[in-house]
Amino acid sequence: MKIAICDDEVNFQKVLREKLEAYYGILAVEIEVFSSGMDFVERFKEYPLEFQMIFMDIEMPYQDGIETSKRIRKINQSIPIIFLTSHTELAMEGYEVDAFRFLDKPLRMERLMKTLQDFDNLRLLDSKIELQDGERTRVVNWVDIQYVQSENVYINVYMEDARYLIRKKLSDMEEQMPKQLFYKPHRSYLINLGFVKSFDGKKIMMKNGNEIPLGRGKRSDFKTSLMNYLRILG
Repeated sequence: MKIAICDDEVNFQKVLREKLEAYYGILAVEIEVFSSGMDFVERFKEYPLEFQMIFMDIEMPYQDGIETSKRIRKINQSIPIIFLTSHTELAMEGYEVDAFRFLDKPLRMERLMKTLQDFDNLRLLDSKIELQDGERTRVVNWVDIQYVQSENVYINVYMEDARYLIRKKLSDMEEQMPKQLFYKPHRSYLINLGFVKSFDGKKIMMKNGNEIPLGRGKRSDFKTSLMNYLRILG
């Protein structure tokens, strides 16, 4: 994932970069810094899909963050813009450009963490996968998949009102899946934690009434995964 920081304060750039790298992991995120809105807009015009999130200082010389964001919105209507300001009264102007969040300067870590979690949740809810069902290609949201069951060289993908038989290994499907959303309770199953109704030491009851086996010794690990899901996405 690539994030842009557009801010003219060098010390603040460094602090924000360090916090973002600590949250995502230095190998999981690429951060590019711009010291002026004009520089960023020039880059954004040429590569409008390069960044997934923008941190934008409202108070910058020559072209402030509001004007910069108006120009961004002419190119891309949906990229999340997080405004940064030491004067909260200026934040109201950010609603004109559909700001994702507003953060005060100096940064409070709990506010930044909540913003990043909300952004991750948004990405997760919007993420999709292509399923090759025979000669047809289905595009479905990950959140709509209730569970997946392996069947020899195929997998059954269960939705609320459909089941797709896909030629694919369960392990390959597992690699693609959002880890916050899915859990492998048994060697033959991957389940969406959002569809769990209850569980005991041997099985998981899904909201559609189906029972999924829970592997021996996995109860504690499954409970931890479910609690993390409820904390972040529930």
